[in-house]
Amino acid sequence: MDEKTKNKSIKYILSHGLVKPQTARERIAEMLRIIGFRFIFWDTGYSLFFTAVTLAVVLMLFSFAPDDYRYSASIAVAPLFFLLITMFAETSERVCGLYELKQTCYYTIQQVTALRVICYSVVGFVYTAVITIISTESGYEFFSLFPLCLFALFFCAILSISFMRFLHGKWVYAVFSAVWVVVNTVIPFLLRDKWETILREMPTAFSVVLAILGGAILAYQVSKMLSEVKKYAIT
Repeated sequence: MDEKTKNKSIKYILSHGLVKPQTARERIAEMLRIIGFRFIFWDTGYSLFFTAVTLAVVLMLFSFAPDDYRYSASIAVAPLFFLLITMFAETSERVCGLYELKQTCYYTIQQVTALRVICYSVVGFVYTAVITIISTESGYEFFSLFPLCLFALFFCAILSISFMRFLHGKWVYAVFSAVWVVVNTVIPFLLRDKWETILREMPTAFSVVLAILGGAILAYQVSKMLSEVKKYAIT
């Protein structure tokens, strides 16, 4: 049997009973179509408000950061939009029990969380670009700092997903957010010039590799969450 005939046979079998597994893209499109943005994010409007206020304060403080520590400050601030809005949304919905309503008969808590992570990561990407533009004065500095900020964003998202997947609790994400902020505040104060020097002298190619690797790991984790059904159906 040649390859063409084999493919036709497989398509025939699939069309007469067997269901072809969905890809991550197909599952995301289906979730957006069935649940819709309104029922995923409508009740988190106040979370967006509190996040916007918090970010306004953070950006105001960021504007006063010394030029000698711009890299350190940018790395610390870049993931904050993703971190804050996810913290408000995840914590409020777990405490109020809204997740159970959003599952309906189709999707689990983990799948809805994965969809939210995707959307917030896209917005966080834009926010990271804005932070990098504010922090740099030339194209060279931008292309040097932007991959590092992206890696910080992806690394934050990867850790947050890991916490939400393996530690089930109403206040898990709030604790993670607090720890992330404290750690990223303490490191620059402890290392000072050394930390800034490490970031500035890091090769651009290496930072690009880190950003790509972080994005790939995040995509893998989100894809895995979208396909995990039985294990997390009641978490």
